[in-house]
Amino acid sequence: MRSPSARFWTVLVLLFAATSVVSVFVGPMEDPPNWVILDLRLPRLVLGILTGSALAMSGCVLQAILRNDLATPYTLGISAGAGLVAGGVIVSGVLIPVMGLVLAGTAGALMAVFLVYSLAAWRSGRARDADIILAGVTMNLLGASVLLLFEYFTDAARVQEIVRWMMGDLAVIGWNKPLFLLPVVLLAGTVVMLRTGVMNQMLQGDALAQTRGVMVSRERNVLLASAALLAGATVGVAGPVGFVGLMVPHIMRRLAGADYRYLIPASALGGAVLVVGADCLSRIVISPAELPIGIVMSLLGGPFFLMLLLRGRKRVS
Repeated sequence: MRSPSARFWTVLVLLFAATSVVSVFVGPMEDPPNWVILDLRLPRLVLGILTGSALAMSGCVLQAILRNDLATPYTLGISAGAGLVAGGVIVSGVLIPVMGLVLAGTAGALMAVFLVYSLAAWRSGRARDADIILAGVTMNLLGASVLLLFEYFTDAARVQEIVRWMMGDLAVIGWNKPLFLLPVVLLAGTVVMLRTGVMNQMLQGDALAQTRGVMVSRERNVLLASAALLAGATVGVAGPVGFVGLMVPHIMRRLAGADYRYLIPASALGGAVLVVGADCLSRIVISPAELPIGIVMSLLGGPFFLMLLLRGRKRVS
């Protein structure tokens, strides 16, 4: 497996620095006071970095352990489970701290993983990769339907709040959200980084990995739980921000190669660049108002997803 060049890392770091600087200074105020920088824009920047890194790493891990180009927190229903529980809390009107939404999102993501695995292993007793994908798509549709049902039976003010949250929102006041999300991303990200060698082995096939001493079933469960933790906590704090886990691993795999020792950190950095850049764009397009970042990411990710499907069909033919 080839390793990425020093030029690649330099360009990626420069892009990260450039988008970070733009994020701090872009906005409706041309000469913002210090409190706007310290209490609004810097926390928003850190939240964007954590969100992008977490979702990109989660998608990269899922594509590795399932060996499927379309495996993401969304196609596997992880984000649907997180969104259903966290969205249900918002619709209920219960006032809880930010950490409560993080825990709600994480619990929903882990619950979705358990249900997806149970559905995939229902008939044969073994969760095959293709069955996991199908069960995840089913869970995604079911979660979205239940959330719509919640919205139908709630009042208009709550509906507007949940719809806004479902579009993704990085707007923050103070450091509560970034500081609550930081330890989750550090913990799950460290677990993933320590298993990059294992993912390289699993990429060659379960049988070959087992002959080399990898406990495939246990490692897959640990990695799947880490991916769910990354996606669930992020959805709980920032709402669903789609396509990051799909786009970034594919782009970075082309640029950095398939060695997960380099692909995981490259995806984390690339995800941060993508989300922070999209957030800057969301504040510029209709300034002084702003678009929800979920809309911007969907406009970017939709054509990319279509390109993957067309490329896969071309290979088959």
